[in-house]
Amino acid sequence: MNHFGLLLNSALLNLNIISSPVSWLSDTKYNFGAVLIVVIWMSFGAGFLSFIAGLQSLDPVYYEAASIDGLKNRWQELYYVTFPQMGPQLLFGAVMSISGAFSIGGQCEALTGNPSTDYSTHTILLHMTDYATVRYELGYASAIAVVLFGMMLLSWFIINKVLSRFNA
Repeated sequence: MNHFGLLLNSALLNLNIISSPVSWLSDTKYNFGAVLIVVIWMSFGAGFLSFIAGLQSLDPVYYEAASIDGLKNRWQELYYVTFPQMGPQLLFGAVMSISGAFSIGGQCEALTGNPSTDYSTHTILLHMTDYATVRYELGYASAIAVVLFGMMLLSWFIINKVLSRFNA
């Protein structure tokens, strides 16, 4: 068990939240949640920097014009002024998040092993890698890769369509 797991178990035992130590990364009740927390934490990088850059480049003249035109609250200001100015950053963040979500596999393998207990953190990428590198069924692995690419492309088109109203 890693050091964080030991610290977490110690703290939870001292607070009487759990009665015995938990194996966070091998118990199927907890390992998916642990992997989910790590993956979400890792996804904050590029999108966060993009949003900060977008927020710093907002033109205050549009907010003044919107208040003169009669915007009633901050939600309208966010929807009608902020989002349209941040269209490229929103698209970049969405595309990076979606492509990152489809490429989750290495994190699961590093945290819970491959295969994980009862395949509880098995992803489509790990499934493809298993068939390509362990079983040498390259045709099936290639088919999985094509399906994964199609899903990524479809999600990109949907995101692009939704965010097109905010792009200049």
